[in-house]
Amino acid sequence: MPPKAKPASSSKDLVPVGPRDVSSKTHSKPKRDEKGQKPTTSRALVLRNGKYGSQGTGEVILMGRMSGREKMDLLAEDLVKESKKAILSPFRLEKCLKIAEAQSELYVDDIANLRDPEFFRHLIEAELLARAQPGKDAPRRPSHVAKVVATRIHNSYMLASAWKIVSDSLNALAVDGVSDRNIKMKLKSNPDIRERYLVLYDTVNVLVKMSQDRVSVLATTTPHFARYFKISEFSDPGKSEYVFDWKDTNLRGAADSFLDSIIIELCFPQGTYPKAILFRILHDAIEETPREEKYFPQVLWDAVGDLSVSLELQELLEAPLFGAEGEAWKQQPRQMPEEYESWVDAQIYSERASNMIANFKDVFISLDKTRNKTVLDNIWNQMNSNYISVCGEDMDSLWKLHEAFHYAPQWSSYAMPDISEESDSDTAWKKTALVKKSHKKSRLAITNGDDSDSSMPGLQSVSNTSDDDDDDDDDEDSEYESDEESDDDQAGYNTEEEDENRDMLREAMDMAHEADWLSGTDLPPEIDPFLQEDRKGNPFLKLLGSLRGRVFSSDAKLKTTTRTEPRTTAARGAFRATPGGAPKQVPTTLPPKPEPAPIPKTPSAPTTGTVPRPPASQKATVEDVEDEDDVQASPRKKKKKKPKKKKKTTSLDSPPASPSPSAPSIESVASAAAKMNLSEQPSPKKSASISSVNSSLKPSLPKSAPSPFYSSTTSLGIGETTTAQSAHSYLQTINAKTEKKIKTRPDHASLFSNDDDEKRGLFSKISSKVTGKDREKEMKEAKQSWFSKLSKKTTGYMHQLLKTGEDSGAVGKGSMKWEQFLKIMREMGFSYDPSTAGSSVRFDPPNPNDRPITFHKPHPDPTLTPVLRDKYAKRLKRVYGWSAEDLAKIS
Repeated sequence: MPPKAKPASSSKDLVPVGPRDVSSKTHSKPKRDEKGQKPTTSRALVLRNGKYGSQGTGEVILMGRMSGREKMDLLAEDLVKESKKAILSPFRLEKCLKIAEAQSELYVDDIANLRDPEFFRHLIEAELLARAQPGKDAPRRPSHVAKVVATRIHNSYMLASAWKIVSDSLNALAVDGVSDRNIKMKLKSNPDIRERYLVLYDTVNVLVKMSQDRVSVLATTTPHFARYFKISEFSDPGKSEYVFDWKDTNLRGAADSFLDSIIIELCFPQGTYPKAILFRILHDAIEETPREEKYFPQVLWDAVGDLSVSLELQELLEAPLFGAEGEAWKQQPRQMPEEYESWVDAQIYSERASNMIANFKDVFISLDKTRNKTVLDNIWNQMNSNYISVCGEDMDSLWKLHEAFHYAPQWSSYAMPDISEESDSDTAWKKTALVKKSHKKSRLAITNGDDSDSSMPGLQSVSNTSDDDDDDDDDEDSEYESDEESDDDQAGYNTEEEDENRDMLREAMDMAHEADWLSGTDLPPEIDPFLQEDRKGNPFLKLLGSLRGRVFSSDAKLKTTTRTEPRTTAARGAFRATPGGAPKQVPTTLPPKPEPAPIPKTPSAPTTGTVPRPPASQKATVEDVEDEDDVQASPRKKKKKKPKKKKKTTSLDSPPASPSPSAPSIESVASAAAKMNLSEQPSPKKSASISSVNSSLKPSLPKSAPSPFYSSTTSLGIGETTTAQSAHSYLQTINAKTEKKIKTRPDHASLFSNDDDEKRGLFSKISSKVTGKDREKEMKEAKQSWFSKLSKKTTGYMHQLLKTGEDSGAVGKGSMKWEQFLKIMREMGFSYDPSTAGSSVRFDPPNPNDRPITFHKPHPDPTLTPVLRDKYAKRLKRVYGWSAEDLAKIS
């Protein structure tokens, strides 16, 4: 039904307005100012005037037009200067945990996809194209394909393991009480936490270096950027390195192009500017000229996004280290932990094993064979056998990822019910929003005749639909349309300026030949032609001087260590690594263990033995704080004391298997106590209490000292050991109070304790028996509460994503736009930040206890192909348990 026409205006002035069914097209942020210049160019001109003009040194600027390299230098220098004055991004432990957990899951999922016959061929095809030289077909020799496969698997395992170390380190700091507010105080007062934090900072720096190496190697095979790189003539045999290729027109192109200058500076290590500063400039460059994104293929844009995420985490960790005190901490010598040294050893072993391709390379005569699951499983078995022959472990065990592929999906957020019953409407979900926003184009209003507006009205476009998605899709597609407007920043100079630049370019190239640009890097500054003061007006000489002596490895296989041999067996586990990377010599004999002082026997709780309480039992019962007055009341429940003691003594009558109780017996006692406590709780709160127990258990176990009575308990029964506990735990054991206050979150800031702690904690088996069915039921109810809340159009997108029975035919086989996928995630309660450079987009679920997830946005065409859509769907099912069966129940 068409909308009713509004009453006609009484104004008689002629106002240029469109008809009622025409809306003004909303344009994106202007790319140029009123003078026709880009925002970055305007800012750089102001900086240049302040540096060299009348407000600065007073030098005469010969060139009227600014080159891309000069603009990058001015912007980077200004940002570096401002970063020393401005307040850094504050430390946010929760955000750091989300970044580390999402990145670790991303690479673990990449390994899982490489094991899937549905995706393996497509992943390797994309990798082969990314590694091929521009203008040439990707080699299809079986040996070459096998090397690419082994390298891809090596890199994925290495990155997944490194991010897992970072995630575990952050969780350990959170367990020990580190928070956003007390991080500075903890670093000052606690040397142990300070050393662990600095080790974490060093590990993240290594991750940044690995991500930079990936971007550098991929840029050398990208059609647009490959011309700037060449293999150095002075490389060692077997270790080729890339240098800047300044010949022909490459030097002029690198100096003129703003985007190319940023990428070249990012690729080469030992740069003048911090990489985080360069990424901010890169983000601004892409934002003001979106068409330049097409120069980045999908694989390179994914690597740029991963580097951006690593730099974001590095910046967050640098905030507490800001200042003179933090700089002094960075210079302190420190030992790298055993986990890191094992990770370095794994690099060496994996490099050797990945070079062994003879036993499976013949399979890659045709990649189509890998669609067969048996064939693909055989390839993985052959590669695992190579790893076992080299180090005695398979890939999962070597990289300490044997548990990473077996986590249970978790979705614990419930959707708020809609007040309106119009759930079928596409706009029903907007009606409950606190701030109602509409993406529809505002119509031109009839203004008063006395009002004056010098600006022209916006362009008009006929809109015959009220669908918000169409507007979103149009805006998204417009970013990738060809931009025909001229680029003034890179346009040609006039005749006089062109002659001047030609002379300076010739001077720079002659100087590069005469001074031996590649090898003469050890000249003193006073005689180095690239660093002399009288030549600094030549931008080409300045560019050559900044890139001189900077090289990076051409090997696509990641490696961060300079060691060529792994540690010996005696050196492992000794925690004796030096800051330089080489482990210290392990002493032949360990120092004698001091005998602990005997603990005096003090009468305390109503217990029958003097054996000290085991630490696991303490943490299993001291989970909640109860009121003492409530505990002392109810004398009727004290009558259960005798039956309870008798039951426990008779059930554990058998003599111990060894003279001293072992660790498993203590864990079994703690598990039994936890079982009795958990059995009385309502099901919705069981998982929360388990996670709080496990999280509080982590920091306490290493701190507990061994009891001196463990060696003299041969005549004591295990039953007496189980009853040696505090009064608080004893009262809980005998059910002195049945109602307990259940904590809904752990005391520390760990976000993922519900999943990780149950997977690795002391009570994992008990929780699976007691709460497994209840948790599965709760997850289904939680998912269905969100599925039922989806709008009609989004429900169709969800059916297409999960491939339910309702999407059979063309809908299920078709592609999906990125905006449609974003609409699904938004209505499922996720939040995300698309502002980072590159394709990495992290989605945070509505419940912070659930895992975040990172996707690589399709690029340059923002369309999810059927294969990519299925990958997204499988990842969502593995992490959150979204399934077609659950969606079909609410349809």
